Amino acid sequence: MHNLELTDLSKAFKNKAAVRNVNVSLTHGVYGLLGENGAGKTTLMRMLCGILEPTSGTVLCDGIPIRQLGGNYRMLLGYLPQDFGYYKDFTALRFLHYMAALKALPEDYARDRIGELLELVGLSAEKQNKLKTFSGGMIRRIGIAQALLNDPEILVLDEPTSGLDPGERVRFRNIISSLGKNRLVLLSTHIVPDVEYIADKILLMKDGSLIHVGDESLLLSRAAGRVWKCLVPETDVDLLDRKYIISNLRHQGQAVELRIISEERPAPDAQQTEATLEDAYLYLVKRP
Repeated sequence: MHNLELTDLSKAFKNKAAVRNVNVSLTHGVYGLLGENGAGKTTLMRMLCGILEPTSGTVLCDGIPIRQLGGNYRMLLGYLPQDFGYYKDFTALRFLHYMAALKALPEDYARDRIGELLELVGLSAEKQNKLKTFSGGMIRRIGIAQALLNDPEILVLDEPTSGLDPGERVRFRNIISSLGKNRLVLLSTHIVPDVEYIADKILLMKDGSLIHVGDESLLLSRAAGRVWKCLVPETDVDLLDRKYIISNLRHQGQAVELRIISEERPAPDAQQTEATLEDAYLYLVKRP
């Protein structure tokens, strides 16, 4: 098992800081990197993969800077970017062989490995079909397969379920969960349920900074006692929305049931309720 250490890691583009002084240690298991679009998740992952040079700080693998490790680090790494390039007229089989050649994998090994991966992602029956005929979910599964060609011990996935329907998201989460048993998996997303069921630890990112690192129970504890349910007239909703974080809204006749995240009781008849992971996420990300 390998260890990644991010120390005072920062990245600025001109005068804008995209990542600010990130310090975190990652070992094996599934890490869910949660944050809104623009929080700095992709920039952080690209530095971790050695694609972007940090403005300051270091990324260490087993105590050695990844730039110093060079090709040895890349052999440990599998990466699925949010928008990965592929040739639409290639079949799934041809594309994976092409990617294996780019990674300089031996031909015999590649042939066996591609067969295993097509089985893993459920695309063995479609291996001779052209990628332009694939759905978005199938393309993401091919993306996972290409990231796993070299059997990486560190797997980095950037928004892998973006744009997928619920069924494909579930399939994808199950694949990722099985992969985390014997490797380090870092999964970035802005969709809370994607990490709720599979992440061993959750990293929460806001405005380029990590504002939370810990397991689900620790994140839930941050919002404990701050989630309320109340039934209010529809005319009061806008006022409450301006003052508090509303995580859910449901119409009930002429009234509206609200789920509100607040340090204080938001309405006279508001009752405290148990926090969900989404409540905790909104509390930490949306509060000033």
